[in-house]
Amino acid sequence: MELFFWGTRGSLPMNTPNHRLFGGNTSCIGVNQGDDMVVFDGGSGLIHLGSDMIKSDRKEIDICFSHFHSDHICGLPFFKPLFDSAFAVRLHSFGNNDASLYEAMSGYLSSPIFPIGLDGFKAQIEFIEHDADDALTIGALCVSACPIPHPGGAHALKVASTDATAADNNKSFVYATDTEHDPKAMNENLVRFMNGVDMAVYDCTYDDAEFDTKRGWGHSTWQEGVRLAMAAKVKQFGIFHHEPERSDDMLLAIEAAAQAMMRQCFVTRDYMRIEL
Repeated sequence: MELFFWGTRGSLPMNTPNHRLFGGNTSCIGVNQGDDMVVFDGGSGLIHLGSDMIKSDRKEIDICFSHFHSDHICGLPFFKPLFDSAFAVRLHSFGNNDASLYEAMSGYLSSPIFPIGLDGFKAQIEFIEHDADDALTIGALCVSACPIPHPGGAHALKVASTDATAADNNKSFVYATDTEHDPKAMNENLVRFMNGVDMAVYDCTYDDAEFDTKRGWGHSTWQEGVRLAMAAKVKQFGIFHHEPERSDDMLLAIEAAAQAMMRQCFVTRDYMRIEL
């Protein structure tokens, strides 16, 4: 299983001299297993994935959304395959949210927010809604979901490879963003969902020291992410959904502090590629 991090920033894209090392694209991760691929979220990083797809032979894609806030869907209207009739684009959501998948996308892609609506796309587009406990199978990949606390609703997503011919090499990855934790009680449902996976990323927008001033904003801290990963015995943990103004130097300092808590821990960065 290969992971490609097209976007790792949270809330809005950033581009300053202090954002060169870790990047400024918002949430988008591609997961590949052989010829099979699934994408988690469509933040601004999706734009670069689309440009890459145009140059490849791939003509189909499945995009699973954790939720519908703008930083997780803003890449969609700039996703080049949507403007090409040769492509099939399947959009997926899980569980109950404040709006349906179609309502969220059609509302975002309409006046006065955006000049082009869904009818401006040429690709074959499907909107597929799954119950929270449904499993989505894409070739040798199986995607499942776990509800997590966030304003408007959100779901952590897990992908596991299911290649019967190479069972010893099957891998798993959890994508858990956006969510706000309870400082008095660890999210045991999420711990169970993450248990023993080869890698997980988590909403690490804030630091424990600043969390009290951000309560109700729907986000968590890198320390809570590390605590969850350790409780779930995750093999590798990626700090994800960086606060927009976190500079490269700040994120390097967070990475060093996190590795003092958990050795197999690092700060994710745009265009990072990881083989599990």
